[in-house]
Amino acid sequence: MQENEPRRWVPTAQVMRWTAGVVAVLLAVAFLWFIHDVLFLIFVSLLVATGIEPLVNKLRARGPFNRSTGILFVYTLIFGAIGLVLYLAIPPLISEGQNLGEIFSDPQKIKDTISHIDNSFIRDTLNTAYENAGSILQSIILNSQALSIGLSLFEIVFSTATVFVIAFYWLTEKRNIKRFVFSLMKRENRARANNIWENVENKLGAWMRGQIVLMLFIGVLAGVGYTIMGLRFAFALAVFAGLAELIPIIGPFLGGAPAVLIALTQDLTLAIIVVVYIVVLQLVEGNVLVPRIMERAVGVSPLTVIIGILIGSTLAGVGGALLAVPVAAAIQVLINNILSYGSENADPEKAAAASNNTARALNLAAESKEEEEKEKNKDKEKENGGKSGT
Repeated sequence: MQENEPRRWVPTAQVMRWTAGVVAVLLAVAFLWFIHDVLFLIFVSLLVATGIEPLVNKLRARGPFNRSTGILFVYTLIFGAIGLVLYLAIPPLISEGQNLGEIFSDPQKIKDTISHIDNSFIRDTLNTAYENAGSILQSIILNSQALSIGLSLFEIVFSTATVFVIAFYWLTEKRNIKRFVFSLMKRENRARANNIWENVENKLGAWMRGQIVLMLFIGVLAGVGYTIMGLRFAFALAVFAGLAELIPIIGPFLGGAPAVLIALTQDLTLAIIVVVYIVVLQLVEGNVLVPRIMERAVGVSPLTVIIGILIGSTLAGVGGALLAVPVAAAIQVLINNILSYGSENADPEKAAAASNNTARALNLAAESKEEEEKEKNKDKEKENGGKSGT
């Protein structure tokens, strides 16, 4: 009979290291959760930066701009366009929004409107839908009131300014940041890290630009169509439809629902025409714009989007749901890179491409220094030219 082997105890120092590691991870997670609002602003800033970077690069290549002045010029265009839209939109939006709010805030008006519909099937269907959606509408009203109380004008202005300031410094210092991050890595890992970095930036920038195009498409065409059809509150409904495009999956339905309800208060035929028009807009968007703009560039599956929305809304509310798609796209890039890492090493062509990426990552510091020197020389030439002209 064999004697039992003596028990091997884990050294006390090892247990203490493990415990310290677990505590450090928990503290890091708690700290990140504590500053999740700041992280939200930083992520939105990265979206803005990646969205405008191609335009900044074109200005640097074709015009008399360096990186900083190119960013400021793009900012001038953005704020000028926003200011013009607000100048033209705020007066009618306030008046129409107040009238629209009076209608939807009075349940009796909605019930009276539905009761005047001649078609019994549509009338009964709308009555059932309104009764079932009563609690949902009430919660939306309460949430919107809480949001309007919680978000002051100063907070909105400060957050917007913070986003653009962070985006500015990110674009101007990005090469230095990349150079510092890659200097902390082993040489054989820099190519892979550079590939992941560029893919994530491309995905985020493509999502940002594509989302703006979709919002403009729906908002403009909805406004034109509603106005031609004689729909009341056409401008306010068009703005809402465009903004609703930010919400994945259900945004188009939420954006069109108020227009249908308003049309029912005017005429049943008008409501049917509005429904058909909204369906046509969504078909064009879903079959033409989304495949060409969003799916090719972002490439996130619908299942991933739905799961991302559920997780994002649970962790960060409305903001998490709005940013679910870009976050899911970034995570998908990381997962695809991890899964394809072994096959890339086995494939000679992909291995050669990886070596090229390695060389590119290793030369990043030199390229960054050369570009900084060129920009400094360019600024000096402008200063000397200005002095000689005077």
